[in-house]
Amino acid sequence: MAITSIASQNKIRIAQQFSRAANTYNSAADVQLDIAFDAMAFLPSHYKTGLDIGCGTGRISQKLSTRCDNLIAMDLAFGMLEYAKQNTVLADPSISWLQGDADSLPLADNTVDMLFSSMVLQWSDNPLKVMSEISRVMTSGSNAILAIMCDGSFNQLNDSWLNIDSQRHVNNFASAQFWCDAAISQGLHVNMQEKQYVTWHQDIRMLLSSIKSIGANVVLKSSEPTDTAFSQSKNTFNRRTLQHLETYYQQKYAENMQLPLTYQVCFLHCSK
Repeated sequence: MAITSIASQNKIRIAQQFSRAANTYNSAADVQLDIAFDAMAFLPSHYKTGLDIGCGTGRISQKLSTRCDNLIAMDLAFGMLEYAKQNTVLADPSISWLQGDADSLPLADNTVDMLFSSMVLQWSDNPLKVMSEISRVMTSGSNAILAIMCDGSFNQLNDSWLNIDSQRHVNNFASAQFWCDAAISQGLHVNMQEKQYVTWHQDIRMLLSSIKSIGANVVLKSSEPTDTAFSQSKNTFNRRTLQHLETYYQQKYAENMQLPLTYQVCFLHCSK
């Protein structure tokens, strides 16, 4: 199977899974909200035209719209966009909702002077292409604030799964430096910071549910035929396997009877 075909399949699965999670996302995505607020703290005051890549349920887009005369809120998942439009507290004429892909932004060159994205770009399998597209649509003197999950995320979960079987149950995340270098290679000036966030869960089912409830339980396929999403594996969620997973996780990582899950995030402040 061709790599391009696999990439297309991945995008379809991502869009479908996040669309399904639209109704549960806001109640489950506490750490995602914290990360987005931390990213917004890097934004200067006001812009003419902004772009929110991966707007999701729109809760951050509504806040970003106060910083822009016009905001384009874009997401790959149609279900997320529908939820966002239907649940915006007040109809905001400054927000335009758009379905689109970060790998191929449906915008003309040099059209936005503020670009924001939080916890989205790690889903791309081509950071260079993403950064090329971001640079392309940014005007001269514009700013981009990007919060991206990177290497080190979900390390406890990945290690615990590897103790059980050889299948890949957790995505590989590029390093913060890789993302930084990708942005620099596209002519952007970059300041980078990293921050670690840890969520705590009562048991393994609640930990896995915290990922599924936001739509992030898609393990991206590669050219290797053995790759599989844990949400689709028939054997993953049987009681015995989950018990083994929880036992190992508890013995190695638990603190005060709680299971940690790490989000390693890089913040890229890019200017053009």
